[in-house]
Amino acid sequence: MHKGQQGGKMTGRKSSKKAVMALGVTAGLLVGMVGHAGAASVSTIAGAFHERGDVDGTGSQVRFEYVQGMVSAPDGTIYVADTGNDLIRKVTVSGGSATVVTVAGVNHHARWRDGVGTAARFNNPEGLAISSDGKTLYIADSRNNRIRKMDLATNAVSTVAGRAFPGSNDGVGTGAGFYAPKSVAVSPDGKTLYVSDSGNNMIRKIDLATGTVSTVAGKGALASGSDDGVGSAASFREPRGLAITPDGSILYVADTRNNLIRKIVVATNAVSTLAGHPGFPGTDDGAGSSAYFNQPVTLALNGSTLYVGDSSNASIRAIDLTSNAVTTVAGGVKSTGGIPISGKEDGDVSDARFQYTGAIVYTNGVLYIADTPAETIRMLKL
Repeated sequence: MHKGQQGGKMTGRKSSKKAVMALGVTAGLLVGMVGHAGAASVSTIAGAFHERGDVDGTGSQVRFEYVQGMVSAPDGTIYVADTGNDLIRKVTVSGGSATVVTVAGVNHHARWRDGVGTAARFNNPEGLAISSDGKTLYIADSRNNRIRKMDLATNAVSTVAGRAFPGSNDGVGTGAGFYAPKSVAVSPDGKTLYVSDSGNNMIRKIDLATGTVSTVAGKGALASGSDDGVGSAASFREPRGLAITPDGSILYVADTRNNLIRKIVVATNAVSTLAGHPGFPGTDDGAGSSAYFNQPVTLALNGSTLYVGDSSNASIRAIDLTSNAVTTVAGGVKSTGGIPISGKEDGDVSDARFQYTGAIVYTNGVLYIADTPAETIRMLKL
């Protein structure tokens, strides 16, 4: 099945062209790295620059195709959604390299089927989340408009909610509708799965005990916007990445097409804007609305720091949640003309470059980054 753009979203193999083109028209990134230089570095641990495929192996032997989802298990194992290949893969990091094994799906067999391992089928799997006990992997199966789960002991894949055709109705299991869900986050108590229902411009949740799907916030596919408010009074524009606090009280949202980072108070469904300037892409660091992003797509939380994959700025940003101050951690090095320089360079954060920071996950002092169109997994030691 051919995979290209769907409704203006970045999905599938041809999206890398759009990502790379975006870099050519993006304003330059002013890199605020003085406090980071020498203390943090970037290295490539799997894949080879611009070499696509579905090869398992170690380090540069590995091939990916447009990875757009990553999550870390409690034991440090990384799982990735190899979106263009319709695969779920397991990444084991040792030293400065990683070994990659495919655990579910079949390369380029884009369809829907429950089953064990290679008997299962996906269609553009994207966001991933994992239960706190490390036993269950949740998958936003984007172009199937479904939420799936995988038992990590057996690699058995089943469907939690959603159906083949797009929809926005609440309901139970396959009676509920989604439209291109992009990301998932599981509550710390394991009872609730949050979903960025990107095509519907909504945030949804699933009661994992009953399969009941309900809407947390947002106005629907035809009502995009950047309004703060409670529940359906708030609006989004293609929300993607999610991150939830360890106490489960706050859900952070990468509101991608609004170039904003939003937060939702879980107890009340109140939505507010944490950082960014609505509708305007940019590169500036600063506090709150003084900061600018360019299509932030992925989030990772570590204590009072929220990391952002600022995709079209080819950079990693950090938000200090005590002050809402945004700084640039790595990437986004600009040319004399003010245009970000995309690249593949490893090294100190002042020198490292990315193509498009499409998925990130934090674990044990390290930020792992899917450099999506570069077809590599990078490691940022903080």
